[in-house]
Amino acid sequence: MSTPARSTPSEVDARTQWLGTVLGLSAWAMFFAALMFAVGWYRMREAWPSPRVPTWGLGLTGLLLVAGSVALYLGSRREGPRPLWATWGVWALGLGFLVLQAMWMHRAWWTEHLRIPESGVPASAFHGLTALHALHVLAVEVGLFACCWRHPRGVDVRASWRTWSLGWHFVTVTWVFLFIAVYLP
Repeated sequence: MSTPARSTPSEVDARTQWLGTVLGLSAWAMFFAALMFAVGWYRMREAWPSPRVPTWGLGLTGLLLVAGSVALYLGSRREGPRPLWATWGVWALGLGFLVLQAMWMHRAWWTEHLRIPESGVPASAFHGLTALHALHVLAVEVGLFACCWRHPRGVDVRASWRTWSLGWHFVTVTWVFLFIAVYLP
């Protein structure tokens, strides 16, 4: 009868970090779900206007997140160290997403006059949830940048890379629900 292999402290830390990330993202998922249900409740009570920015533009913006999720998934399937070029590419996709979201919010505010509080709950949902989501994307961007920055210096970033990849997938799925609940007329 053989004895089970003992885990090294770094493996235990990586598993603890993974569990903490899953639990933290679960809490954020519940928070976003509550906000989406609140938006749904308001949508049932009164006519929900379109955000007055092109839905196709918002949809194409979200495709940047989806492309990043695909790249991170494909990178995770590789053996050995994670491809640094893919992480930098995903980081660039996230930056493009943030710039485009800022552009759409700017257009909704200044060109289409979708302003808070004059435009009511739809404007609050559009600007508030878009900004909250953008802050989460920005946090994931900072984490991925840290992985990209530390990796060439010889630091083992596999556990961090997995954590921030999970965060990226979370903001991608959250964006899909945000698109359905807020952006669609």
